[in-house]
Amino acid sequence: MHHVSRPLPSRIGALALALAPAVWAFSASAASVSTTFVANSADMPNPDRGFYSWAGSDLINDFDIGSVRSAYSRGQRLVHAPVLLAAYRNGDIPSSVLNTLGTRLEAIRAEGMKAELLFAYDFTAGGNDATATQIARHLTQLKPVLAAHAEAIPYMRAGFIGAWGEWHSSKSGNSCGYHSGDTSCDTADANRLIVRDALLANVPATTQIAFRYPGDLKLWYPDANAPPRVASHNDCFLAGPTDTGTYPTPDLRTYIQQLTKKGSFGGETCQGGEEPLRSACTDILAEGPQYHLAWLNADYAPLVLNNWKSEGCYTTVSAQMGYRIQLDKITHPDQAQRGGSLLFQVDLRNAGWSRMFVDRPLEVRLKHRTTGAIIKARHRKLSKLPAQGQASSRIGITLTVPDNAATGTYDVLLAAPDAFAKNRDDVRFAVRFANADRVSAGQQWNGSDATLSTGTSVKVVKPAN
Repeated sequence: MHHVSRPLPSRIGALALALAPAVWAFSASAASVSTTFVANSADMPNPDRGFYSWAGSDLINDFDIGSVRSAYSRGQRLVHAPVLLAAYRNGDIPSSVLNTLGTRLEAIRAEGMKAELLFAYDFTAGGNDATATQIARHLTQLKPVLAAHAEAIPYMRAGFIGAWGEWHSSKSGNSCGYHSGDTSCDTADANRLIVRDALLANVPATTQIAFRYPGDLKLWYPDANAPPRVASHNDCFLAGPTDTGTYPTPDLRTYIQQLTKKGSFGGETCQGGEEPLRSACTDILAEGPQYHLAWLNADYAPLVLNNWKSEGCYTTVSAQMGYRIQLDKITHPDQAQRGGSLLFQVDLRNAGWSRMFVDRPLEVRLKHRTTGAIIKARHRKLSKLPAQGQASSRIGITLTVPDNAATGTYDVLLAAPDAFAKNRDDVRFAVRFANADRVSAGQQWNGSDATLSTGTSVKVVKPAN
């Protein structure tokens, strides 16, 4: 329903208009228009979140473009991209490998997908990794190629250390205890700090860096107030009392639940580890939001994933994982003069389990009904919306009408394009709002330009003489 209110004429109102800055040059007959939106619970593919599949067993030597395309067709928008560095434990990464890495990341992006990266020296239980100083050297080499393709890397596991890059079983002094030889924990902690600092210095600031062990994170950041890009991944999610050693003490669970209010949380479920598995829908529907789950392996563990499907919550998990932007209401003047400005007030919320991690903009577009000409304005604040929002937040967007804009009626559209310039005009990287089409109210998603028609309009007129 649309609501229109018109101010009553008065001497005070006329005086206020006369004293107002020229930028707020509304037509004398301008009214306030307001309309509401209806939420949609459907599972909608959206970038930077959700279930992921693999891009092959090694991004450099076993890249599988077919798997990437297949994952996109299934509605996934992330692929796991492991990179094996076994040949370079004792030397530099060749420029040919760095170039190939860039080519692979661009190929993933060209398919409308993004990557969750993992670098490791040993994809076995052996833990034959490199020294901390060698890892730091490799990260300085990787910095330019990661920066050049930051738009394709929303997530990166800390990796590098130990078996499968999971920060245990290191043969080079980067872990202690479990299959780590006689390395002392003091030595391992010092080496892990070297790797952490190299990651923070060389991985793009827009990429979430997910560390495997909550104990490391709590040692570094005791009150869970880590930098927003510091994240957590759990490769035995929902497996036994400690998630197979992930949380040796209960306080670490509380810690990660707090840390992931800002940083991301992802990984995979588990079987063959600690029992009992928490594989029921009640388990994931409780713990998904508790840990702010943003990304998860779509292929493992089958016992857990198949149970979600049989119990009927798999689609809900897919829909709620990560962010979920729901529009509630928009209010704006219905008329403006050329050269004047309009304030659009958009009420919306993030109903998903996690926050958005990059400052993706919310964009208002005015589209001329006859010519199709577009006037737009944006506000880069969607990442500020708290996850699991129970009430609306308001974003104000000021749009200035060009002096030479065509007069006439413009339909009001809303969009959320990618934050990165390379992806900004690619509709595959735009967010689809979690709202239902209401054709009778003029509200409808348009996939060709990734906009939602609000059902409201603005009339642009010539300035009064």
